[in-house]
Amino acid sequence: MTDVLVIGGGIIGCSAALALARRGARVTVLEQSMPGAGASNAAAGVLGTQMDALQDSPFFRLTRESLARYPAFTEELREVTGIDVGYRRTGITRAALGDDELAGVVRGAAWQREAGLGVEVLDREALRAVEPAVSQHAVGGVRFPDEARIDPPTLLLAVKIAAERAGVTFRTGTVVLRVAVREGRAWGVMLENGSIVEGDAVVLAAGSWSSLVGGVPLPADGVQPVRGQIVELLLPSPILRGPVLGRDMYLSPRDDGRVLVGSTREHVGFKPGVTAGAVRYLLDAALTLVPALADAGISRTWSGFRPATRDELPLLGKTPIEKLYAATGHFANGVILAPITAEILAAEISGSAPPVDITPFAATRALD
Repeated sequence: MTDVLVIGGGIIGCSAALALARRGARVTVLEQSMPGAGASNAAAGVLGTQMDALQDSPFFRLTRESLARYPAFTEELREVTGIDVGYRRTGITRAALGDDELAGVVRGAAWQREAGLGVEVLDREALRAVEPAVSQHAVGGVRFPDEARIDPPTLLLAVKIAAERAGVTFRTGTVVLRVAVREGRAWGVMLENGSIVEGDAVVLAAGSWSSLVGGVPLPADGVQPVRGQIVELLLPSPILRGPVLGRDMYLSPRDDGRVLVGSTREHVGFKPGVTAGAVRYLLDAALTLVPALADAGISRTWSGFRPATRDELPLLGKTPIEKLYAATGHFANGVILAPITAEILAAEISGSAPPVDITPFAATRALD
């Protein structure tokens, strides 16, 4: 018997488990593979809230709240585990290769400047000063100085270790068949081997697999997988200051000279793998934007599945089944939303008010 069962050991599940354990709950995380085997370890680690926001919205404010927690979140992880998770407030630059593209980028960020958010409009020379490796054909861009980057696999490792040290139990290789419900209340889960694990509350944090868990009032298309492919390049030393975005591609650098090139968005179900066409597309776009990457080695490639809801907004909080809570459907934003999601779930389960209004993300909007 445990206080809270968390289905899923990705960054969302592990962060929620850590937050709950710090509130004194006995928590068990049930993961069908290894923690981070899904979208978490496949993410590129671009912590951007402004780069794609064309207007203010509840989702934009949610990501801003979560990003603001990252400095303290990562420092606490470093103090507990000794691990530097690669959080760097580098800013994010969106580069434009033509005048029309530049005009569109500037126009899209105009509301942010009017709202007093950090936005720097760059002409050709200013862009070179910020990111000298960007192509000479780039005519300018927009920089968001408050944005950041992180290394997701290292982050996931640190969160898991911190959770274990806070008393969280991890059961890997554990396939959850269904949530056990009695008289409208969740009281545990049934595993693939037929055994029951009991718990006072259950958190659904299974990412793209959430709709496959039996007993959950999610429609079949409530959370769907969207495949993303990434190419990792390696240079002797870094050539980018921070993440750089092109029209349909982004570059996410690391301190050791690695550059992650991403990412596709493919509705192919759970079909895994990396395709030649996607690799060619990503590399063509990357070399067009940063020609010096032509000298980089290809260190590896991979794909992952983003959990997408119908409206591409996460499902957070209570469900129609008492004591069953949702923390899923984060799509491409699981890493950036991990700190705020953990706080929301810990508050909901402990009976206190969430730190932000989660009405726009209520799990009930997508549940039968």
